[in-house]
Order: sequence, then C-alpha cells, then structure tokens
Amino acid sequence: MSAAGTSVDGARLLSVRDAARYLGTTAKTLYSMVWKRDIVFVKIGRSLRFDVKDLDQMIEQSKVRSSENATEAGLGRKD
Repeated sequence: MSAAGTSVDGARLLSVRDAARYLGTTAKTLYSMVWKRDIVFVKIGRSLRFDVKDLDQMIEQSKVRSSENATEAGLGRKD
C-alpha cells in the first residue's frame, strides 16, 4: 500500500476478489456486506469495485480499542 492510496499493484479500485483478499475475508462475506450496505462500493456497469481509500477508512473505523486505550482517549466509562 502506497501513501497515494493505491494497492501494491497500483490499482485504486479493487475487484470483489481482490478487496476480499485485502480485507482478509471471503467474496461471499463482501457480497453480504454490499447487500446490507455495510461497505462503500463503486458500481461500474454490473461490476462492483472497492476504493482502497474506503477500505482503509473502514478498517480504521472498525478497530476495537482496549479499555485502557479508550480510557486514555477519554472514551471509557465514567462511573
């Protein structure tokens, strides 16, 4: 992954298979996420493509922080 938002082979838009590999999941899971609109995708004709920048953003937003990190960031429970 380069800083310019492209995959290793230089493509910014990935196919379902490549996006699934990038996310470490299966194409079936990715299609399910598309159906439920849980993931941002690009429709080109009948083909689905995934922007590497959107995938990276989704990864960052999906991270689960430890309670220690959440407390330091002011996100922990306040009892």
